[in-house]
Amino acid sequence: MGDRVPVQRPGVVDHGAVDQRVRGERGRALTGEGERLRAIVDTNLLVGALARPDGSAARILEHWRAGDFEHVASEATLREAELVVGARWVARIADAGARDALLAELRERSVLVEAPVLDELTLKDAGDRRLVEAAHAGGARYLVTADREVLLMRGYASVEIVTAGEFLRALPAGAG
Repeated sequence: MGDRVPVQRPGVVDHGAVDQRVRGERGRALTGEGERLRAIVDTNLLVGALARPDGSAARILEHWRAGDFEHVASEATLREAELVVGARWVARIADAGARDALLAELRERSVLVEAPVLDELTLKDAGDRRLVEAAHAGGARYLVTADREVLLMRGYASVEIVTAGEFLRALPAGAG
């Protein structure tokens, strides 16, 4: 419990201890040159996974748990998840055990990055800006969201901003 996920500095790839905890002996979805597929999942989909355990958001989390991709996060995106998933209205759709387990898993298994502020982002919501910043800093290929404003940012830098369904279709064949 005492060991924390190491912080990855922008531009420095060090999978060391994180790989062993994240991958174990499970599947290893790779991108072109042996690098792990990275994605960041928006908080709205975390809530969706809690609300509909049989839905596409829950399937994305299953793929993450199976090692089909690495989840990228920053302290800011983890705090956002804690605020939203811990909200009273979410308590009406998911029990405390499921919410706490998801938040603990995000903290323990996400690749934690330091995400610098990107002044050029025009998103109104600060949480959405932090999400894009973390995706960019962590080398995420995908940012998965149901937020229309974030989806309008498609084509930003090298991050593909996609819906849950698009992400599921983009996962390598045989994943999961």
